[in-house]
Formats: sequence, structure tokens, C-alpha cells
Amino acid sequence: MDGDDRFVRINGYRLRYRLRGRGPLVVFGHGLLGTMEQVDEHAPGIDDLLERARLLTFDARGHGASEGPADPGEYTWETLGRDMGALAAHAGDERAVFGGGSMGAASALWVAIEQPERVRGLILVMPPPLGHPEMRGPGEHKALAFLEMLGTAVEQLGVERTVELARQMPGFAGTEEQADRHASWLLAQSPLALTHAIRGLLRSPYHDPEDYRRITAPALVIAHAGDDLHPVRSAELLAERLRDCRLVVGPHPGYWRENREGFRRAIMEFMNQL
Repeated sequence: MDGDDRFVRINGYRLRYRLRGRGPLVVFGHGLLGTMEQVDEHAPGIDDLLERARLLTFDARGHGASEGPADPGEYTWETLGRDMGALAAHAGDERAVFGGGSMGAASALWVAIEQPERVRGLILVMPPPLGHPEMRGPGEHKALAFLEMLGTAVEQLGVERTVELARQMPGFAGTEEQADRHASWLLAQSPLALTHAIRGLLRSPYHDPEDYRRITAPALVIAHAGDDLHPVRSAELLAERLRDCRLVVGPHPGYWRENREGFRRAIMEFMNQL
């Protein structure tokens, strides 16, 4: 199968995906409000996997060019995990390496806990705030509250009006150019993701952290400091509980985009061990 965009009906919804390379299957999911293009942009060196694996990337339900439900209750870590597992089955592999960034990482964790027989390994990049709410720090609560506010504003005011108001808020972006870029990014989002996916995932509970001890597949966890939506606390929680885990932490947000070779090397070393 070549690298052209394809569509398949998964659990009732038509999802866009791309399958490239040869060898064992790696399924890699993007973050909330992202698309599979986000993987190429924000996971430097991920294409190097094509030297030794088949890489399946996709638009999650309600994101990008994929269909999705107009119901927040249908956006949970279980539904996203089931979609990810079904895509791997569609690609023809009984077992695969599962991973992703942020939302994709949490989806892969669901597969590892609930469908362990399907998982050869895990590549978890910038996991979101995992664990019970009382485990989160003030910055995490604040970041999640902003997402909640964004979803509510889009539902009540629409995307364009929400963007107009956001541009007037301090901290929306640094420069005018950055503000334009952020505004364009929001305007390009699927309304399904901005409303239903945000609200659904914010209300969907994660597994109890002790459940992570049941995961036997080798794992690589990549994180960076200074990001409340992707706290180092989550990465360390995984490293403490996963049986076979390598944790790599960058000193600040954006570190891995600035150090693409280090990111690539961590992934390729992990794949070599598998």
C-alpha cells in the first residue's frame, strides 16, 4: 500500500489514514485539535521509521477529514483506543507498536491496558494530564479549564466569533504574526473537534494509575518540562509504573523540535531494541 490518503469506515465513521513503509506496523496518533499532518510536523524524525516499519497515521474521529459524532459522549479514551486498534486490524497486523502525541499517547495507553495482546511496544510523546484530578497541579487545572472555555465558546458563539474574542485576550500570542497563525489554526479546525471532542475528552476518566502496572510491552516516553497540558508529572507517573519504560525529558517546550536528531535517535534506539 502506498502513502496516498485513504479512507476506511471504523466503528461507524469514515476515517482518513495513510500507510507508508514496509515491515512491522507502527500506529501513531496525533493530538487534540490535530491531524495526521501534525505527526510529520511535530514528531521530527518519525519518517525514519519507514526504514524499518510500516507507519500508519490517521485523522482521529471528528478531526481533519475524518467523520465523527456530534455527541461529546462518543469522544472518550475508550472510543479513541478502539478506533486505533481497529485501524491496526484493518492494516492486517495482529500486533503493532502503538503510540502518539498527547491525545494519541492516551489512546495508545488504552489499547495497551485493554487489548494487551495487540501491543508490541509503546511510543508515548508528551502524554496529557494522566491520573485522578487530585493528582494534577494548579497549572494543569488552569490549562484544562482554558480548553473547557474554548469548547464552550465555540458551541455558543461559533468559531469565528470565538477567534475574534480570543485575539483580544492577553497571552493569545506574542506577536501579531503569531496571533495570525494561531487564529488561522483555530479557524481551520473541525467544529466537531472544537466542541464535542474537547468536552468529551475533558470529562472522560483515565484509567487508575495502578492499571499501568499491567502493561508488559516495552515503552518509550518522551516529554518536556514547562508544559501544563503535557506535564512531566504524567511522564514520570508512567515511568514509575510501567514494567519496561525508558523516559526521556527535554528541558523546555519546543526542545524536541529544536533537537530533531535527539528525538529521532530515541525512537530508532527503541525500535532497535524491539
